[in-house]
Amino acid sequence: MERKNKSKETLSKIKVENQEGLSVSYDRDELKEKFPHLVTEIAGKKKIVKIDSIENNFDLKQLKDEIPYSDELINPGAIDFLRRCTNNDEALNILDYLLKQKEISEKDYNTYKDQILSGEGLKKFIDKHGGFKDHGYYEKKYRNLTGSKLKQSKN
Repeated sequence: MERKNKSKETLSKIKVENQEGLSVSYDRDELKEKFPHLVTEIAGKKKIVKIDSIENNFDLKQLKDEIPYSDELINPGAIDFLRRCTNNDEALNILDYLLKQKEISEKDYNTYKDQILSGEGLKKFIDKHGGFKDHGYYEKKYRNLTGSKLKQSKN
């Protein structure tokens, strides 16, 4: 009698084992109810789809609506990065990278590059766009602010 119960119990469980020999047992009926295709795949020991990675696509506009932070924190732009530069080489490397990644238009790239290399220079460019962002800039600027104040806060 005991043997029959054990065999029924074994049939109602699905055992999954990985390459290292670790195994997990699942209740077949519960899995079948929640994941019918997965049960077929596991029970048949046949892989249908191999998942190497996942991609998280989200709507940035929706994220901005849900999180009460300023654009500067969620999606820094070219100027935000340039405001941390201490010399022309750093600024030009950042501009080159942003252009290569298509995060800046060629028009903006040329405009910023010309301003930095011209008589204005990097320091004047940074001052014109809000000043240098030193270490701890965001922590100092946004410390102790509530969500509504974060949205309103501008530099």
